[in-house]
Amino acid sequence: MMILIVNGKAHKYSGKATTKALLQSMRIDCERVAVMVNDKVVSRKKYSSAKLKQGDKVEILTFAGGG
Repeated sequence: MMILIVNGKAHKYSGKATTKALLQSMRIDCERVAVMVNDKVVSRKKYSSAKLKQGDKVEILTFAGGG
């Protein structure tokens, strides 16, 4: 198990240590968000291979329409 900081809050996570697995465990559609890990944008193509480690700061940004 590791602790990640997800959108500013501590999050216990024990799944596969990739961005995609984290999003899936949180039931977040990978196609509808942008992700930053430690202040660096993760390309959607790399979600499956982008590794996470203890203490990483993950920001999940959702898109919203408006007007």
